Amino acid sequence: MKHIMGLDWLDVVIHAFVTICVAVALSEGFHADEDVALPLVFGSSAILLAVRRHYALKKLAATEGLSTGEMAAERIADLEARVAELEIAQGRVAELEERMDFSERLLTQKSHES
Repeated sequence: MKHIMGLDWLDVVIHAFVTICVAVALSEGFHADEDVALPLVFGSSAILLAVRRHYALKKLAATEGLSTGEMAAERIADLEARVAELEIAQGRVAELEERMDFSERLLTQKSHES
């Protein structure tokens, strides 16, 4: 979620909670005109969230020092490296299985000879 929104899910939940609290306080506590207060609160909240998201994404890109395309290319390269490591591990497992089969056959032959 952080790569898409620039904010953690907890930040978004807190933002929504504060928005709802302000909306309830204005409509109930201060007896403000709901036709004006609620759209004003939720509109202001959406604008504030957009500004926070903009700066968070900008900070995230600056921290990583990569553009979106470069981040995708780096992620693909990382995944390809992981796949190569898994293929090597699978080869080793296959080799170990062959050795184990060979050892079992030797043990079986020795037990039949005795």
